[in-house]
Amino acid sequence: MAGKVPGYGGLGGSGSPRLRDDEEDRVVHFVRLEGAAAVTGLVVSVGGASGRLAGSVARAQNAAAASVLDGVYTEAQAERGMALYDKQCTLCHGEKLDGGLAPGLTGDDFFGEWTGQTVAEMVEKMRNTMPADDPGKLTLEQAADLSAYILSKNKYPAGQRELAAEIAALKQIRIVKPK
Repeated sequence: MAGKVPGYGGLGGSGSPRLRDDEEDRVVHFVRLEGAAAVTGLVVSVGGASGRLAGSVARAQNAAAASVLDGVYTEAQAERGMALYDKQCTLCHGEKLDGGLAPGLTGDDFFGEWTGQTVAEMVEKMRNTMPADDPGKLTLEQAADLSAYILSKNKYPAGQRELAAEIAALKQIRIVKPK
């Protein structure tokens, strides 16, 4: 017996596509999120078959997501981050972000720690562990501003939009090593 894909009207039609009992329909929808392409996946299983698309969707999301090479912060945001860094971070991370009591935040130190991760992961680490003498004190906005400053010091380009103070949006931005 064939099944219908719930909530799917097809491409320009009013009927739903039909699926066989032994068939899995894998549908990938492309959406735009804060100017960066993102991919979401939907697996529809029929006849008790379970979908195994999670890995493929994750790989597609990583490929379609923005990267820090795409100008994901503004110069003004990086300047706010610099002012905050000078007040709260210099003692441990150094005036030039080259380390001291804590690891450096530029060059090989930065790339070794953050390449392949998302800006959300960097922001969350800052929020949960910094400053060292009062962890959890930073707001999401402050952590985003600090991230913009760190990205600027690692020579990533500024753009027209600020890093959002929203974890979901920051999860869409990959940290990659410049070419």
